[in-house]
Amino acid sequence: MQKKVGFRYICLTTRHHDGFSLYDTRGLNTYDALHAPCGRDLVKEYVDACRAHEMGIFFYHTTLDWWEPRFDADWDGYQSYLRDSVKILCTEYGRIDGLWFDGNWARRERDWQEDALYGMIREHQPEAIIINNSSIGNLGAVGHPQLDAVTFEQGLPLGRKSGTRYVAKEMCETFNSHWGIAAKDYSMKSPAQMIETLAVCRGAGANLLLNVGPKGDGSLPAYEAAALEIVGEWIHQCAPCIYDGRPAGVVTRGRNFVLDDGKDLYAFIFNVPIRDNMHLAAADRGDGLHTLEGRLPQIGSVSWTDNGETLDFWQDQTKGMFTFRASLNPYGAQRVVRVAKLKRA
Repeated sequence: MQKKVGFRYICLTTRHHDGFSLYDTRGLNTYDALHAPCGRDLVKEYVDACRAHEMGIFFYHTTLDWWEPRFDADWDGYQSYLRDSVKILCTEYGRIDGLWFDGNWARRERDWQEDALYGMIREHQPEAIIINNSSIGNLGAVGHPQLDAVTFEQGLPLGRKSGTRYVAKEMCETFNSHWGIAAKDYSMKSPAQMIETLAVCRGAGANLLLNVGPKGDGSLPAYEAAALEIVGEWIHQCAPCIYDGRPAGVVTRGRNFVLDDGKDLYAFIFNVPIRDNMHLAAADRGDGLHTLEGRLPQIGSVSWTDNGETLDFWQDQTKGMFTFRASLNPYGAQRVVRVAKLKRA
């Protein structure tokens, strides 16, 4: 299902803060899936499924551990245990795409021995993306030089770079109010909210890591599954620019933005009104004109990506001005964020 709705990879929680491992810890302890009633290596099953469906493979792994006594009693011993645990993930499951760590924020004053941890990862998985969550209180902080992204836990992604080395941006967001499944949590986000969140992330050049808590059998709860299918429909109407586009560096109005995929440009327009329903509260009731300011190539045509409808436009390259008129959404359609393709001449 995840691939159908537009996900490109899955990040599995291989060990969370409670210390239980979904993988075979190979003698490090017995608090793992092999010694649980299921008696199986769940990480291996996940990896096999990802490869079968050509999905990227990411491992979440806690650095904080509420179960392992050495976390408080023997810091150096715990760091060795943590590295040995992560080494299993790096050596027993073939090539992986990344590791996502979480927990250093619990002991900011401690030496987390990151040189040794990341060095071991680079030795065994040199192409893997390494991320370590800075947490809500430290959004976008640039950490260790070996990290490949800064994180924005439930916060708007802002650009950060570390020296001459590019550091990516990622927003991690929950579907409800919990990092997991919660039977009595009714604060579910709507498909419209998730579309806007994804659009805002891409407008900032950031990745969106969306947390969804599966049920015990691995399936998604009914609401999350249905909502993701709706978001997937929106993604497919503007793909592949949603994946391949990069911020074009032009000035737009409000939350609107433009992505450039190296071939054409794509203008993302929020809250286009619905035809014959102009009283819609969330709609932009203006004249439909949208102006972009900046260095733009010569544009040959403009059209909506969802239905191919061509749009009127005017361009003055000497002044760096480009304007197009966004037609209304047909009655019965509100795409939340509508995408116009600006095709290079």
